[in-house]
Amino acid sequence: MLIKWTSLGAALGIALLLAGCSEEKVPEATTVTCAPDQYEQQLAGLSKQANKQQFKDACHKLLTEQNENKKLTDWTFKKSPKDDF
Repeated sequence: MLIKWTSLGAALGIALLLAGCSEEKVPEATTVTCAPDQYEQQLAGLSKQANKQQFKDACHKLLTEQNENKKLTDWTFKKSPKDDF
């Protein structure tokens, strides 16, 4: 009986160690990884929602820092003139 409990404990320990090895890593936010085509690929490669949000926040921060000297403006909708055919 003791051997069964020891084997079970060892198997659980190994399973926990292997589960820790499979942690997915969030890619570093750079101008390359935050470019539109790479950005979508990086997001698609992440499975956890928390990791996706962390990457989105990091890219947003990077792009904001790069554009801090540029004035960010709001886009406003201007209706086209009515067509008279």
